[in-house]
Amino acid sequence: MPTAAVARYWDSLPDQCPCGAPSACIHHIIHVNGQRITKDDWLVMKLCLACHVGKKGVHGLGGERQFLAETGWDLVQLATLNRHNFEVRAR
Repeated sequence: MPTAAVARYWDSLPDQCPCGAPSACIHHIIHVNGQRITKDDWLVMKLCLACHVGKKGVHGLGGERQFLAETGWDLVQLATLNRHNFEVRAR
């Protein structure tokens, strides 16, 4: 269960998946530069179910790097940008 601060952050994320579909779930980024990282509630993306767990989704393909190769969408970069924008708006 996310903390109140994390829930506020998640609520601030765009409600649209990079593919253009409405987002349905939170995806935790677990690989950065091919290295597995500890799950971080602040490094997340909202994705539709197909892009999250579908055959051609991030979990179906095996991770963020494979998803980037398949779709051209860099979830690590997008999640980092979302976090940066949230921090800037909070100032």
